[in-house]
Amino acid sequence: MEISENLLKTLGMNQMQAQVYMAALELGEATMQALARKSGVNRSTIYTFIDELKDRGFILETRKQKRNIYSAAHPETLVDMQKKRVGELERMLPELLAVNNKSGKKPRVTFYEGEGIMDVYKDMLREKKEIVAYEDLGSLKAGIPTNIFEWFPKERARRDILIKTISRDSEFTREFAKHNRGLLRETKFITAPKFKTDINIYGDKVALIDLQGETQFAVLIENHNLAETMRTVWRQLWDKLGPVVG
Repeated sequence: MEISENLLKTLGMNQMQAQVYMAALELGEATMQALARKSGVNRSTIYTFIDELKDRGFILETRKQKRNIYSAAHPETLVDMQKKRVGELERMLPELLAVNNKSGKKPRVTFYEGEGIMDVYKDMLREKKEIVAYEDLGSLKAGIPTNIFEWFPKERARRDILIKTISRDSEFTREFAKHNRGLLRETKFITAPKFKTDINIYGDKVALIDLQGETQFAVLIENHNLAETMRTVWRQLWDKLGPVVG
């Protein structure tokens, strides 16, 4: 029984744990032997993690006719469990933020790869801060997934987040810039070879996105001093370039 990666992540289980849960869900009530047969997981292996599944509320155990009987928590119960955990996390948020603020001077570096780059763009939206950027729209369009390239500018504008870009001059970029006003963009052009990275500076964060490798990746650095230095250098160049488009 093959379980999708998305389901495994949502349930917080490994493959064998998920197989046992799905088998119990299908059987309704089952002995350990029946669970092993249905799931394809050896009984001795199930015993190594069945207590964890019980503790987390995924599997229920009862005693019938001197035998241990196992059943799966209803899927709707799993949703309620997750909502409860989210509620608990929300109640703890002030305490967690207090700890986070104490460590504010420590730089944070996070690596994203492939489709994970989407998380960087989502972070820009969450921050709701003006973005200043160095960009090569032609390389960006070719390098990141099409859904991100088409979705992000519109969603950013919808959330009223301005982006100011120093963009490599090209026919494609100038055509794109015709839509600047509707996409809440300001652009100045620079004549340069193709950029190999897309750089976005916002709040106390700098996002470096590599567009040239076989697998695209991004590095997100959170540090006030670094972001301010990068922003200052960006402004120095911005002020020396031609008129704003948009």
